[in-house]
Amino acid sequence: YITKGDERIKYVDFTSLYPYVNKYGKYPIGHPTAVHIGEGCKKLNLDTTDGLIKCKILPPNLLFHPVLPLKINDKLMFVLCRTCAETLNQGDCEHSDDGRSLTGTWVIDEVKKAIEKGYKVLETYEIWQYATDQYDKRSKTGGLFNEYINKFLGIKQQSSGWPSGCDTPEKKDKYVNDYFETEGVTLDPNKIEKNPGLRQLGKAVITSFWGKLGQRENQSKTTIVKQPGEFYSMMTNPSMDINSVLPVNEDTLLVNWEFKEETYNPLSTVNVVLAAYTTAHARLKLYEYLERLEERVLYYDTDSIIYVSAPGQYEPPLGQYLGELTDELEEEGVGSYIKEFVSGGPKNYAYKAWSSSKQCDVTVCKVKGISLTYKTSQLINFDKIRDMVLEKEETEPILVSSKLITRTAEHNVLTMNTSKLYRLNSTKRCFSSIDGSSRPYGFKKLRSSEH
Repeated sequence: YITKGDERIKYVDFTSLYPYVNKYGKYPIGHPTAVHIGEGCKKLNLDTTDGLIKCKILPPNLLFHPVLPLKINDKLMFVLCRTCAETLNQGDCEHSDDGRSLTGTWVIDEVKKAIEKGYKVLETYEIWQYATDQYDKRSKTGGLFNEYINKFLGIKQQSSGWPSGCDTPEKKDKYVNDYFETEGVTLDPNKIEKNPGLRQLGKAVITSFWGKLGQRENQSKTTIVKQPGEFYSMMTNPSMDINSVLPVNEDTLLVNWEFKEETYNPLSTVNVVLAAYTTAHARLKLYEYLERLEERVLYYDTDSIIYVSAPGQYEPPLGQYLGELTDELEEEGVGSYIKEFVSGGPKNYAYKAWSSSKQCDVTVCKVKGISLTYKTSQLINFDKIRDMVLEKEETEPILVSSKLITRTAEHNVLTMNTSKLYRLNSTKRCFSSIDGSSRPYGFKKLRSSEH
């Protein structure tokens, strides 16, 4: 996409989206208060029900940003037709309602939003109903993880130092007071100083916290075995699967194993329902902006949006607190903006931006799984990705070679030559052969705007 006239492409990113949800989001507490199956689900009013729902639901066919995710072909996709997505149909959707419908388990709050956007529940199979708790901004109480997030958010914020321009006692007092009024966290002025290590610790603790709730419980384990009897017991244990056996010397073996799926002990730290609520409410927060920006969105990820900005149109507000948007181009100087953007798929994009601090154009390229060193940047760069996207049918994958430091099963550290193929991976949406614009699978109307 190349900007025209007064247009600017902007790149915004959420400030700690998952910690924001952990603190402010609604969460179920305890065990389900009721489990409804089949006909029993019809008696419930979803507007007043919290929990999980397994249902069959029919998406509308004119929604540019679908609400509900579904795992299709081992990818999380947002589609309006299940069959089109399964077959990667790039043509018009001609499937029946049954072929278009989605069947899955979602947090009820996401289904409520979907119904608001035109989805229709065709059949409900099961509902787990929960009591919930949520942080109250006025009283600064409640919330399942409020105290935990506040504790380490305070450490992160204090270790970030004073904001620029906060150079008088009055301004410092105002900063501390404003932070308390907004986040309910009391900062200690005597501890506010830049400490990158401590800041990274605080950030890591609040950012990675929720992942523990959804951790895979049956992890493989390695046991050092020195007795033949112990090895024999492991090999004949019906509750264990042996993955590998590595001889260390004449007296020692390293045995890698895991429990069979039906025999492992659940971890006390895992709660898949809480993890599902975290990701669902993060998606709903993102959707607040997607539904207002509509077709102006060029690209979005879990916690960021790249969109076309023009005078007189809605602009997402920016801020500095949890869950607020920040300008990703801020480091290039105030007023910097993207002039040209291209994407080759998820986590695979490049752009050309005007840098106000450097007073020139700069290009940025992001490709997941490939380190863009000087050498690889000669092969994969903004111009190359743009050319590949524009000439999609004629391009060949790019072979990228690099050196990788790795550890072998024998615990030797080696430097290995590795190679990866870079190619376009645009399979999550349909693309118009007329102007290259995208739409979700099952969308019945092509975009009219030209890019």
